[in-house]
Amino acid sequence: MKNKPILVILLLLLVYGSEAQQNKFQLGIGYQRTWMLDKQASPLKYQSSEKTFSLGYTHTGSADKFNVQLNGALGKFFPTGFADRKWYNPGYNSDGSPKTDSGVLMGKIYNARFNMGYARQVSSGFSMVDGKKWENRNYVGGSFSNQLFYTDNIVRNGWMNSSSINADFQYDALYNSRHSFSVKILIPIFARNTRLPYHNTVSSSTGEGHVKAILKQGSRFAWLGNFQNIQFDAGYEYAINKNVGMGIHYFAQWLHYSYEKPINLFQNNIGITASIK
Repeated sequence: MKNKPILVILLLLLVYGSEAQQNKFQLGIGYQRTWMLDKQASPLKYQSSEKTFSLGYTHTGSADKFNVQLNGALGKFFPTGFADRKWYNPGYNSDGSPKTDSGVLMGKIYNARFNMGYARQVSSGFSMVDGKKWENRNYVGGSFSNQLFYTDNIVRNGWMNSSSINADFQYDALYNSRHSFSVKILIPIFARNTRLPYHNTVSSSTGEGHVKAILKQGSRFAWLGNFQNIQFDAGYEYAINKNVGMGIHYFAQWLHYSYEKPINLFQNNIGITASIK
């Protein structure tokens, strides 16, 4: 019986810890648009129409947050105003007449993003709205991310891979225990960016593979002075019950990198999400 108070305290701590911590798995699908001007490859502005998916995991503690996110996108990629441009065969038939066959010249864009981050709570509070509780938390932290852009078009627009260390800020709010809102801003501080060399070809005098040659010849250290990338996340989720939620998610980013010729990119995505806790 002497140990009964200790057991009660341990049980209370266990219950508190399980309530204070939360694990959430999230799946999403959506639609994305990308606008790109890559002066190293073409003077034309390009744009896309993409389908997307996302997978995510978030662990929320009593005073911190850890998350892992994977996003992928695939879609059409074409110069603005020339979505239906055609490629004509300039050859001749066997009877000497010119060929008139043609095909639509439509490229594809492949885009993938990975992010893993940790943040600490710096402030929190609550207020009453229409007699219901509105709780909010502010987080500051850092993350590692990698994003890849690859296109298969007549020109090699936007071939780029960026690995970066970022500064993160996140605001979370919970209304009436069912409606949750979040806003997150991510800005890279340092990055390792990889692009094709200025001549837009891949070659190696030592017989290296294409991927190894691109990484060796086209990778550069970047920082805020020559690489700017602002990423913005916003989401809303409705808790159907204590374990399942449905929501809507918006993502946007602006990117500028000045080496060797400037590339500018704007991207936005809207999607629906489902989560299990």
